[in-house]
Amino acid sequence: MSSPTINFRSIRPQHGSQHGGFEEMVCQLAVLETAQNVRFHRKGAGADAGLECYRVEADGRETGWQAKYFFEFGSNEATQLTKSFKQAIARHPQLSRFIVSLPFNLSDGRVGNRISEKDRWNRWVQARTKAVAPRKVAIELWDETQLIERLSRNEPRYAGRRHYWFDLLHFTPDWFQTRFAITRHALGTRYTPELNIELPIRRGLLAIARDPSFVEGLTRRADDIDEARHRAADSIARLLSGGSAAAPAAGLDAELQTIIGLIRTASIGPADPVPFDAWIEALDVASETLRTCSAAVWDLRAQQGGDREEARHAQFYVDQLYEAIGKVTDEIKRPISRLANEHRLLVTGEAGIGKSHLLADVANHHIGQGFPAVLVLGGSFVDGEPWRQVADQLGLTNTTPDELLGTLDAAGEAAGTRALVMIDAINERGGVAL
Repeated sequence: MSSPTINFRSIRPQHGSQHGGFEEMVCQLAVLETAQNVRFHRKGAGADAGLECYRVEADGRETGWQAKYFFEFGSNEATQLTKSFKQAIARHPQLSRFIVSLPFNLSDGRVGNRISEKDRWNRWVQARTKAVAPRKVAIELWDETQLIERLSRNEPRYAGRRHYWFDLLHFTPDWFQTRFAITRHALGTRYTPELNIELPIRRGLLAIARDPSFVEGLTRRADDIDEARHRAADSIARLLSGGSAAAPAAGLDAELQTIIGLIRTASIGPADPVPFDAWIEALDVASETLRTCSAAVWDLRAQQGGDREEARHAQFYVDQLYEAIGKVTDEIKRPISRLANEHRLLVTGEAGIGKSHLLADVANHHIGQGFPAVLVLGGSFVDGEPWRQVADQLGLTNTTPDELLGTLDAAGEAAGTRALVMIDAINERGGVAL
């Protein structure tokens, strides 16, 4: 796989358009220039509010990127950019840097009385800077030259993005399907899709892959707590309003809403760690408060001989809350769920118990959703550089390990998930030495 020519007019489409591909590529480059401990946000298609993505600096100020996939800069293009700039300024009060990405270099030539693209850009920057004064927003340009410089860097992640966005023959959904079909044929009877059985380890592999079903499952847990909260909090607070448990009862709703907010607003993209420990800490706080409230409700029921209707209802709601919190806590603490924060996994077991089938099933599921995954056979390995052999099995002769892994990384980021590299039977033949 030779290094592709960088031509922005033939960039890989994303969500059906080259405009989308250009926007995603710019976001990926922005991520590469953002430190790991700095908050980075993508806006997503159709809701950019003037920015494709932005990061929050240590002092709270924001740096944002806007990508425009056009190849001239006339009055119409300047108007479009002005609209995006105004939206960004209005929606992001802390925006201090506005980086514009264009897939071409502004011309400096003048034809008749027409101003050059470079002059139009300079006038546009001056006008926007003046319009927002006294607020200061630095406006910068990533043009074709600057983008090519970044994509040409001799560093795995940049090289991977160069290959992903401009090598249109490989790493497409059809390409992943084709490569998997070759491996599936080689597996023979070791993979029979009709015999799938849902196993806990499969759910673990979906967690490590950050499959949408895993992420959606976490959100549903927040919904379960929210549903129980709606039914319980007011009833418990009213019943205990006059006693010693009044303060805990009044605070229970806020603690539950904190848990719900932590889960729903958590940044759990493919590269983000799932904040399980913070969730457990909040759940423990709410559980302790709920125990205090439950004890007070039982005391009231005992004082009334067990026939007070309101106390019985409150106890019913307490039990439902216990159940909802317990399910979420158990789910979060399970080792299978915790695999979401791992990046590598060794699956072991006796011969013939279905390890090959499991890996093939997960690969088939991931690829079937349009996500990147490759499955190679360790039994074909010989003594030598392993990653180069992985590339050879994928038909990517002369591809370096850095280029292979960097391109898979770009493919996973573009898909909003993790790229999976699975090696079946790594202990066979030369695999043991490797």
